[in-house]
This record gives sequence, structure tokens and C-alpha cells, in this order.
Amino acid sequence: MTSMRIGWIGIGNMGAPICRNLLAAGHAVTVFDIDPVRVAELHAAGAAVAADAADLAARADLVFTMVPNDRVLLAVAEGVAAALRPDQTFIDMSTVSPATSAQVADLLAPSGAAYLRAPVSGSTAGAAAGTLAIYCSGPRAAYDAALPVLERIGSRQTHVGTAEEARVLKLLINMIVCITPAVVGEALAFGQRSGLDWDMMIEAIGGSAAASPLIGYKAEMMKQRDWTVMASVDLIAKDLDLALDWGRARRVPMPFTALAQQVNSAYQASGDGADDFFSVITWPERLAGTGGR
Repeated sequence: MTSMRIGWIGIGNMGAPICRNLLAAGHAVTVFDIDPVRVAELHAAGAAVAADAADLAARADLVFTMVPNDRVLLAVAEGVAAALRPDQTFIDMSTVSPATSAQVADLLAPSGAAYLRAPVSGSTAGAAAGTLAIYCSGPRAAYDAALPVLERIGSRQTHVGTAEEARVLKLLINMIVCITPAVVGEALAFGQRSGLDWDMMIEAIGGSAAASPLIGYKAEMMKQRDWTVMASVDLIAKDLDLALDWGRARRVPMPFTALAQQVNSAYQASGDGADDFFSVITWPERLAGTGGR
């Protein structure tokens, strides 16, 4: 695979291990982030460090961003737009609203650079292993050219359209992901009140028609009630808000998503928004006043 010059903005829990994998693959990686500790760690691993987002864009063939929300993505896009060239591709891997993503497309259009929307599905462990799922929309030619790099980031890549289709697909997948712990929690409480063993129920669910890769991945976490964060309640609540806003504008009834958001909001109000989102399985216990940790 030909080495490419990669610029990466946003080296958080997902971005940092991805950058390490790209360095290991032989790519020249330049990073920028507001966290000096994360920047220093990647610099020690072999990454170059940009002075700002525009400086990073000037050094890269592919400019990646992976940031927490719409506001930050817009700010980054404004910072790099003037520095981008027609021979570059801007690839955003954040989970943001389709409406904001369309604004980014407008911001970048005068530069002539290609814009790929490439949100990912998976955990921090998947980022480290290079097994994320990537849903990509934007110009097909730009996607094909970037594919060798995307294949170092994820084990599954899907081109789904030319505009904001990937944003919508990521949100609908997160809707299902976010509803899952609420449903599982209710089922576990049902069984627990009937005298069933907690670990046994989790094992039984994992070997049943109700099993899923997500439930399997979270099984030990549920058994141990270890809510060490992989994806936080705060992050998931943001994604649900994005989905509800998009659906409301299109008059899509979303009662289960709305309920899941209310449960997540209760955890945030209780000061537990930084816990892993699967801690939501304890919500029936909280309602009953019997714990919930």
C-alpha cells in the first residue's frame, strides 16, 4: 500500500488508537488536538504535530476529523476550509447531524476538496484492533482513493451515497444500540424479581434468539456491573437528540427512541453521564429504589 500523508484532528479515545494504527501501517501522520497530553503521546509514537488546523491541512493528502459534536466540527471546518486544495479529501468520522454535515459541505465547496462523511460504529477496542464499521457517503472516486486507508481503520466499509446518507445510517444504528440496554434492563429486572440468577440470565440471553453482537460484547460488563466507559451516556444522549431532531423534522414517530432518551437523561441528571451507556440496564432498579449500580 502506498504511504499517504494523513492529517488527523481530534485524538480522543477513538482517534488516538486509530492514529497509532495508521503510523504502524507506514503512513505519515500529522495530528492536532487541544489536549497537549494526547498530542505528546502521539508525537512520541512518531506523529508530527501541527500548530493549528490550517497548518495540518497544508501538510496532508487526507484530512481526517473525529470530534465530539456539531459545534466542534463546524469550527474545525471553518479553520481548514481556506487551507484545503482541490487535490485533497476531507474525511469526517464524527457522529453529527445530517444538517450540520450539509453546512460543512457548503463551507468546503469553494476549496474544491472532496468531502467524505465517514462515521464509524464500534468501540474503543474496535478502534485499537482496526475492526470498526465505516459508513461513507460522498464522491465515489474520493472514497475509492481513500479506501486503502479506511481499511486500516475498519474491517467493514460501506459506501452508501453521495451526500448525507452515512449520517442518517449512523444515527439509525445508534438508535437501535441505545434502545438495547433499556430493553435488556427491563427483561433482567423481570427475571430477577422472579428469583432468577443475574449471570445465568445474561448467559441465557446470549445463547438465545435475542442474542446480538452488542449484548455479547457487553456480557461481562453486565455481569460485573463494571461501567468503565467505552461510550458514555453523555455521548449516546447526544446521538439520540440528533436522531430525534432529524425524525421530528420529517414527522417520523419515534416513541421508543424518545423513551430511551428520557432514561439516558435521568442518568445524566443523576450525575452518571460519564458512565458507559450500558449502565442503563439498571434503570428498573433505580425506579424501584433498589440500587441501580
